[in-house]
Formats: sequence, structure tokens, C-alpha cells
Amino acid sequence: MSKQKVLVFAKRAAVLLAVVAMAALVGCGSTKVYTADKTMVYRGSLYNLGAVQKVSTREEAKLANDEIVQLANKDKKALQAFFKENSKVLVSMIFELDQEEVVYLRTNVDSYSEYNRLKKRFEKATDDIVDFMADKKDTQLKLK
Repeated sequence: MSKQKVLVFAKRAAVLLAVVAMAALVGCGSTKVYTADKTMVYRGSLYNLGAVQKVSTREEAKLANDEIVQLANKDKKALQAFFKENSKVLVSMIFELDQEEVVYLRTNVDSYSEYNRLKKRFEKATDDIVDFMADKKDTQLKLK
């Protein structure tokens, strides 16, 4: 082979090698797929949130006569009156993960201010779950 033919062949081989390398790199994009299951740990129990479609909350009070009163849709004045009329109410704040219930807290409450403090804690936990579910990279939430 002549020197010129060798140079042309070398140039073509270099271009072909560069095209193959670029084609191989196209598949190495920054798109990532996260498929790890999401789990939540609360009070020593592990909950799988990977397949959960709906997370909702429920707040209820159990009176001395075993009547259950829903607290979630009551305004401040109604709640203040409720706790003034009923002392030592058993309040439950619950997460509903599709069909599974996770009791976040269940305690006797004497006053609206105590209920309000617990409600803020419950709302913070709810926000933590929402943020966790929205973050595709996080795989485990330790709920406080």
C-alpha cells in the first residue's frame, strides 16, 4: 500500500472509531431511574410505601361514652368549645396508607392548647411523608 492510502485508511478508521465512541456515550445520559422500595420506620415498625397510592390523615376523639367525634374539619372556636365541654378526651391522629392504618399518636388530651401542640407535630410528620414520597432518591423515612 502506498503511504497516501495508509493515511486515508487511518483517517477513516479514526473517524469511524470516534462515531462508535459517541454512539456508545449517547446511552450514558443523566436520566436515572430509581426503583428502590420506599419504606417508613415509625416506633419500631417498618411500613412499605413503595406501592401506596394514597396517603391520607384522620383525627378523631373518643368520648367517655365511647362516641367517636371527627376533629379534622372543625375550626378553632369549635375545637376550643369541644375541649372545654369534654375533659380527658382520647385523641387519635392516624395516617391511612391505602387500606392500612398507622396510628401516629393516641393520647388523652385535656385542652385545646395541648391538642394544638399535638396537631402541629402531626402536620409536620404529614409534611415529612409528602416530601419523602416526592423525592425519588430517598428510600427510607424515619418518622419522629
